[in-house]
Amino acid sequence: MRFRIPIADQSVACVDIWCSSAELLTSPLVVGVIASLGAMLLLVVGKLQTAIETCQDERECIITEQDAFRRFQTQIRQVEPVQFESPDTTRTDVGDRTEVMDVPTSPGDATLKYVLSAYEETVRSVPHYSIGDEESLAENLAAELGEDIVTSLATNRVLTPAVQQAIVDRSQQAIDVRAELIEVMTEEMDRLANYQTKLTNIETRQDNLCAHFGSVQTRRREAAFDIWCALQDLETKLDRVAEQRQRDLHSPPVAEPPSEETSDEQIEFCEYLYSDSDTPQYPVLSVIGELGEAIQTDKEQIRPYLG
Repeated sequence: MRFRIPIADQSVACVDIWCSSAELLTSPLVVGVIASLGAMLLLVVGKLQTAIETCQDERECIITEQDAFRRFQTQIRQVEPVQFESPDTTRTDVGDRTEVMDVPTSPGDATLKYVLSAYEETVRSVPHYSIGDEESLAENLAAELGEDIVTSLATNRVLTPAVQQAIVDRSQQAIDVRAELIEVMTEEMDRLANYQTKLTNIETRQDNLCAHFGSVQTRRREAAFDIWCALQDLETKLDRVAEQRQRDLHSPPVAEPPSEETSDEQIEFCEYLYSDSDTPQYPVLSVIGELGEAIQTDKEQIRPYLG
């Protein structure tokens, strides 16, 4: 497995008595404010939509893996295991198991062949599955189902009842873990859509405020003060959204218990989900940061009008 885990809204930009004219000013400073906000437009929609699509793609990959493990599990259940009193006295060293499992087996090893070919044709055949050139079938099987499974198969070269049951059980664990991940991906997509709505509203409000300031002709100092206050309200809303996302991140949706075998491979959920995509590792916080900087820039551009 690759994861080896309100302030009252102001509906107008300024008080009506201060905004008596809709004629657009051509002041370079005002034009600069509008241009700055125009460049920010769709920032939230674009970046968070990319994050949502990343979750959708990963969810589809996990569903495909889950189905592959189900098919592998079904094929293993159909095998008639080999019954014998004791294992072959010619045991294979664990360190040599990769070579043993990757070379062609003799006709008498049909059961071993069946297990390996079943895994190759199901789990290893998933189109998106990341298998490096240096990773053998045995190494991949060990990573997914456990070293002991590989050791037993390499040692006995047959499928015993105990190993068959172990493979079925481990496959079920792989299926269950992916079921949990599918649920997690769905929840993350819902969260991202919610943040997208909130941040898009803030971004649109910011754009409308500064665009409206560009239409003010009289009593501009009063209008600038009103817009300044409105921008501060947007900063407060942005801070609250950031706090909520931080709470989300402090309670990760998936946490694998560390173990001696996997402690070096533990990765944080957002790293797992976004590190290999075009999305920032923390997409919501990234957008919040850019929106916050834009609001600060707008306040600095309005400051001279406060007189």
